[in-house]
Amino acid sequence: MKLCIGEKLKYHRRQKGLTQEEVATHVGISFQAISKWERGEGYPDITMLPTLANYFGITVDELIGMEEIASQKAYDEMNRTWKENHYQGKHPANVKLMREGLKRYPNDALLLVQLSTSLEKLDGTEAEKEANLRESVLLQEEILRGADSEVRSATLYNICFAYEKLGEHEKALEAAKKLPNFYKTRENALVSLAKGEEKHHAALCALTPIAYAISHHLTALAETEGETGYLDKIEKIHEILFDKISQEEAKAIWMDAQK
Repeated sequence: MKLCIGEKLKYHRRQKGLTQEEVATHVGISFQAISKWERGEGYPDITMLPTLANYFGITVDELIGMEEIASQKAYDEMNRTWKENHYQGKHPANVKLMREGLKRYPNDALLLVQLSTSLEKLDGTEAEKEANLRESVLLQEEILRGADSEVRSATLYNICFAYEKLGEHEKALEAAKKLPNFYKTRENALVSLAKGEEKHHAALCALTPIAYAISHHLTALAETEGETGYLDKIEKIHEILFDKISQEEAKAIWMDAQK
């Protein structure tokens, strides 16, 4: 559990227009201690908390940041529930869960992604599926307007196929062209920067998506050229890539890398 004492101290000190030295003098400690706490490099002794809280005119719970801690705990629990429901195919429950979550955490990118994903998994009539898909696209377009780079890349990838399902082929291609290429990826950077066992693990984690990409593109060549020999190459490449580990082990490594 991460306490918010440092952030709270800094906030209330600045609200009162005080320096670290002034606060330290009033409560009888060194300003170096205040500086250390505000940097998040430690916490005050428990016996000091009431003194600090009284000085700023707040409760100890507020100084610790109990409201923020409770909010983060609720947020983490909600996302854990979403994952469990997702693996169990409980997509209607996840749609309801994410709608409620967005009331408490408006415009949260992760919740928007999870709502979008759940909407596309819902069963129903063709009209209902199309309505859910269109809502999913609207959510993804909202994400793309303000998400961080990692969420943005994942959303760009997903929205390509959502547009294609809606028959908006040009939009699908436009989104696809904005995706990063093979070279500037997390996997390539990690393999280049890591050392020893970490480097070995990074290389293994990259094998499964590489195998998928190779299979995907060779299959495309087989379809467009009418040449079935490409399919034989896929099997040989898999044998080479997974020579020392089983397909099950490779999948487990890949799933672990996504956590």
